[in-house]
Amino acid sequence: MALVYIEQVEYMSLEQMQQTHEDEIKILNEIDKLAILWDRGEVTQSELEDKIDEYIAHVHEHFASEEKLMLEYDFPSYDMHKTAHDMFLADLDYAVVQWKDFGDIKKIINFVRKTPEWIVMHVNGVDAPTADYLARKIDKIAAENA
Repeated sequence: MALVYIEQVEYMSLEQMQQTHEDEIKILNEIDKLAILWDRGEVTQSELEDKIDEYIAHVHEHFASEEKLMLEYDFPSYDMHKTAHDMFLADLDYAVVQWKDFGDIKKIINFVRKTPEWIVMHVNGVDAPTADYLARKIDKIAAENA
C-alpha cells in the first residue's frame, strides 16, 4: 500500500506541474517502503537517507519552479501560494534538523508519512487553479505571438 496515489490529486493542466507531482508522489512512496525495510534491517540507513535527500531536493526544486512560473506569468495569488510553500518548507526544515543535527531519522520519516494529507489538499485546492491560470496565460501569449 502506498502513502499517496496520483489518483488522489487533480490532474494539472500544465504538464510540467503534473510531472513534478507524479515524481514527488513516487519518491514519497519509495521513502515509506525503504523506511519499512530499514526498520526490518533489510536496507541500510544510508539507502534510506539518500532517498530522503532526493525528496528534500525535489521539494525545493518543485516549489522554486512553481514560484518562478507564477512570477513570470503574473499569477495574482502568488503571495498566498508562496506562503503555503514557505510554511511547508519550515516544517520540512525542522524535521531535517532533527534528523541531521540530532540523529533522529524517525522525525523525518514521520514528517514524510504525514505529508500526503497536505499534498492532496495543496495540489487540489491551490496547485490545480494555479496550473489552470498558468496554462491559459501561456496559451494566450502563444496565440498572440503566432
